[in-house]
Amino acid sequence: MIYLDNAATTFPKPDTVINTVTDFMLNCGASPGRGGYDSAIRASEILYECQESIAKLFSIPTPERIVFTKNATEAINAAIFGLINPGDEIIISSMEHNSVMRASHEATKRGASLKIAHGTPEGKILPESIERLISSKTKLICLIHSSNVSGTINDIYTVSRIAKRHKVYTLFDLSQSAGIIPIDASAFDLAAFSGHKGLFGTMGTGALYIRKGIDVKPLLYGGTGSYSESARMPQEYPDLFHAGTVNAPGIAALNEGVRFILREGVYEKEKEITRYLYDLLSEIPAVTIPGERERTSAVSVTVKNKDVVELAEELNREGICVRAGLHCAPLAHRTLGTIHSGTLRFSPGYFTEKAHIESAVSAFKKIIEK
Repeated sequence: MIYLDNAATTFPKPDTVINTVTDFMLNCGASPGRGGYDSAIRASEILYECQESIAKLFSIPTPERIVFTKNATEAINAAIFGLINPGDEIIISSMEHNSVMRASHEATKRGASLKIAHGTPEGKILPESIERLISSKTKLICLIHSSNVSGTINDIYTVSRIAKRHKVYTLFDLSQSAGIIPIDASAFDLAAFSGHKGLFGTMGTGALYIRKGIDVKPLLYGGTGSYSESARMPQEYPDLFHAGTVNAPGIAALNEGVRFILREGVYEKEKEITRYLYDLLSEIPAVTIPGERERTSAVSVTVKNKDVVELAEELNREGICVRAGLHCAPLAHRTLGTIHSGTLRFSPGYFTEKAHIESAVSAFKKIIEK
């Protein structure tokens, strides 16, 4: 099997990540914050260690403001519905994933208003296009850092500076960039990311970073193992957002995945293998690749007079795993001009070798010619 769907979830995982899950289930197994015995204390320590690892990776000064969720979608929902009130305005971009688009649409049903900053044909969201939309009602700008369709990388640092000038909060979706390219989140207001993609964690993990000084209402209410005598949720982070039992084995794996990145330094290899794939695909005459060459590891293509779903099925029969369709991002496809066709997405990862790329592209050429 040649796995080229790392934009959905990375595979394989580092051996240390797999071993960490097994070790937790065999030798710990307790719920964090739910006991004073050794294994429960150890489970709580793992959460703190993962916060510290993530903070180090993203240059976040306050590890306790990193709260765990089951995925990036939950983190985005927690940010939007915990921050936005009736009468507030949200600005999103035309490259957003459905996690932002659908949550923002739901917020309008609850009294908020919505504006969309439109991207270039290559899928780039220019910071000035966002600034032009800011009004006195704008409370939050939601922007994807890197597209899961085209891999296009947006300048979130300039957008952050613009937002601060206008006293507007920012929420950046780092799902496709976390662990793939360097990120300095120290100036961000809020940032959401998944654990199972570039951070090498398991499915069922994600996190939301909330800058100190920003008040966000929790999405869920319930037991936290702390202040159990109170009818109110604890106001301390991360307990305010940790209602119910967290995915401790997954967080242990996420911690090891982040440590793997810090230890190995994966960025250059990710960039090199993606460029190699892009260059080989761009040599095929019938293939069109939306977006720019410099990107994260999502390389979507369309093929003249070919159905992308059928192409994906043919590749699957050759043992090559890719994804076809709209990738949960119809706004992005409208921007890129692929809403009717969808795209066939190749997404390599850290463990993808050049030989894998060469074999996949060779098989792809034969399928097109056939």
